Amino acid sequence: MAQTEIHKFTVQERLGKMDVDLIDVSIAVDADASGELLGDTTEIENAVAVNGGSAILQSAVLVSSKVLTDTVDVVITSDDTSIGTIGDTLADASTTTAAVSDGICGTFSITNLEDIGVIALGSKQNIGMVCKAASGSTSLHAWLIARGATDWDVDTVILRLGFVKD
Repeated sequence: MAQTEIHKFTVQERLGKMDVDLIDVSIAVDADASGELLGDTTEIENAVAVNGGSAILQSAVLVSSKVLTDTVDVVITSDDTSIGTIGDTLADASTTTAAVSDGICGTFSITNLEDIGVIALGSKQNIGMVCKAASGSTSLHAWLIARGATDWDVDTVILRLGFVKD
């Protein structure tokens, strides 16, 4: 268990050590029903500042060139194991084991995808998810779950994640 040393630095020193970063990740997607694996495990490079470090995921934006407005669930994990084949139902596609689920930092839903012409755009703010990378890594990983009957067809979405790094 990690030991928290809150008196090691003054408040000003702690705030001065924090870094805010926006990281864009391209994720290949394909699904046509709710509960399908929309995007398989994709690396989020340099999500934390040091190997095995932690960060707070504060915000997320999803951009798709397909003008689709269904909800998308996002899973953030420290494990790089492939969840399965995109487009398969999660129950059929999932290779999740106890070890894989131990790496899950959390999930959130983007429920406000809007058709703004040539793209669909949605976001989630104030997530506040504490994320910890695997030892020896500064990366986290994301996978996506479709929550609607829209046919995503083959596409690539951009997931822009806002991290506060300690």
